[in-house]
Amino acid sequence: MIKTRTSWKDSGYDCDHCGGKILLRTDHETGQPKQELYQCELCGCQWALNGDVLRIGNSSSCETAQEERVAETADEERLSRRFVIVLSIVAVLLIGRFGGIAALRLIIPLALVV
Repeated sequence: MIKTRTSWKDSGYDCDHCGGKILLRTDHETGQPKQELYQCELCGCQWALNGDVLRIGNSSSCETAQEERVAETADEERLSRRFVIVLSIVAVLLIGRFGGIAALRLIIPLALVV
């Protein structure tokens, strides 16, 4: 029979959405490693131990904070995508300049596969 036990400890943090107390939630399930996460006592938001959002709470301030987080990550992804494209173009130009056309004939099929 599988038994689940949940223990709660005060993490010392306060929720930046609703001001509630953030608790360290530890789930002990029979035959499984323990799972730990942070959960707000009032709004129910959940975070992984590294700070990633696992579940958004049920208040409007939680939804607003998540929208701001998504907007920030979209800007970061756009920057990194541009960086990869520019770096790829520079790499192809350098290979063409120093390796000649023969090197490009070998590199292009590899680029298409990846």
